[in-house]
Amino acid sequence: MLTLAQIQAISRFHYATIFENCESKADKYGEYEYIIAVANADSQTFTTWEHLVQSKDVWRIGILPYELKQLFEPTLISKNEVEISFPQVAFFVPECIILQKKGEYLPQILGQIDMADVILTAVETIDEASVIANFDSNFSKEDYIATIKKLQAHIKEGDCYEINLAQRFLAKTPCFSPATIYFQLRKHSQVPFATFVKWEEKYLLCASPERFLRLNGNNIVSQPIKGTAPRGKNAQEDMRHKAYLQNSLKEQAENVMIVDLTRNDLHRSAEINSVKVPYLFEIQSFSTVHQLVSTIIGKKRENVTWADVIAHTFPPGSMTGAPKIRTAQLIDKYEDVARGIYAGSVGYISPENNFDFNVIIRSIVYDKKQALLSYHVGGAITYDSVPEEEYAETLLKAAAIRQVLSDKD
Repeated sequence: MLTLAQIQAISRFHYATIFENCESKADKYGEYEYIIAVANADSQTFTTWEHLVQSKDVWRIGILPYELKQLFEPTLISKNEVEISFPQVAFFVPECIILQKKGEYLPQILGQIDMADVILTAVETIDEASVIANFDSNFSKEDYIATIKKLQAHIKEGDCYEINLAQRFLAKTPCFSPATIYFQLRKHSQVPFATFVKWEEKYLLCASPERFLRLNGNNIVSQPIKGTAPRGKNAQEDMRHKAYLQNSLKEQAENVMIVDLTRNDLHRSAEINSVKVPYLFEIQSFSTVHQLVSTIIGKKRENVTWADVIAHTFPPGSMTGAPKIRTAQLIDKYEDVARGIYAGSVGYISPENNFDFNVIIRSIVYDKKQALLSYHVGGAITYDSVPEEEYAETLLKAAAIRQVLSDKD
């Protein structure tokens, strides 16, 4: 894994991104152990979907914010505001990219070699300690539980089958060290889709365990996560939690609804009869939680572009619910704060138009200019959900973030 010194050096560029699998064995499909991409202020950028789609023959690195959904489905225009905003899309063309493929000893360096030297030979410096005020949520516990009950009424009435509800935590940060906090977050959460992004004066520090979408040649892969159980305090308790998750009809129901939604999304881009589910209800274990993960694959049709594959599936179904459009409408109604980049995706598009994108969850967003820090946590609501337990699950998912921000090892 990258050292703190290397992360610090990367964070000094105007645009910078790290993708790394944190030596996790969970990802069967990823090509790289890590990708580092950096650029100066005058680098080429793409801040609209239209311009990104027109780009070709270069590496493109960046963020697809959740609010991009309204471009693909005009009925999903949100009236809510977001405190930390990004462009419609936030992509840059790296001046230097370092690619460490799995199983290879040395990384491949493309572009400015001197930039790579700065990163690979970096010496650690002492960052100022982060000072974080108390976080405020857009929900009280009572309001969150009451909202779950309202959503369950929608489910009972047939509006939807499952819906993701998230709460946003926001704090002022007079002093904050993105590189150090990302290093600590990644240490606490060794996940296959960890990501650090610097976009001018805004940062994303992401410990995501979930792949949204991958395209390699004509092979499409999506791996939604639905179903969570805590890690145990000892081996026996851990096995009990894992067995519960594996056998829980409730957790399986949550997962299979999103699998069906994702299969439908992939059918829009895939050859007939090519969409398959090679892994259903696979348990993946991380530092604070066990997760139920399913894998859906398909073969892209020849007349479908890379951009079509994304447009046909965005936003990630695990972050809306089923059916997708109706649940996204209800999310905008009940969450009262726009998600921004949370529940969107960050990743890369290669010169050959292959791509790999995660789901932006378990993430911290920081705006240096405003001195604002935020993170979201959420969960899937079904008819059988117990509201108090769903609220507790959101806090469980945020455990690594809260531990890092409270400076406790």
